Amino acid sequence: MVDNAAKYTDPGGRIWLSGERDGDSAVITVKDSGIGISSDVLPRIFDMFTQAGMSVDRAQGGLGVGLSLVERLVKLHDGSVTAYSGGLGKGSQFTVRLPALQRQPAQETARRDSGRDGKPLPHPGRR
Repeated sequence: MVDNAAKYTDPGGRIWLSGERDGDSAVITVKDSGIGISSDVLPRIFDMFTQAGMSVDRAQGGLGVGLSLVERLVKLHDGSVTAYSGGLGKGSQFTVRLPALQRQPAQETARRDSGRDGKPLPHPGRR
């Protein structure tokens, strides 16, 4: 979604990225001041091979599978993704909602992540 925002926003345009917790959900929003999406394409924007407003300079070899893949992956994680645009020339906004991890008290987290001697356990493969 960020890649699309960059691809469809002219130089000097704006892209906003936000993330927040809303109850039991993590909400990620990507908004841009780019070319927007026409109202006739918006209902199909997550369909495979759908591309809106594709000009040769914007296509960049895309096949129109990116947003469909985003939607499928988000749904596999029991989430949702929505798209909004006021129309052509009015930018776009994509919002992903995913179930948030349950918050744990700091003491419980520290206990889980430490050995019997209280020292942190190694986390192989984590960076």
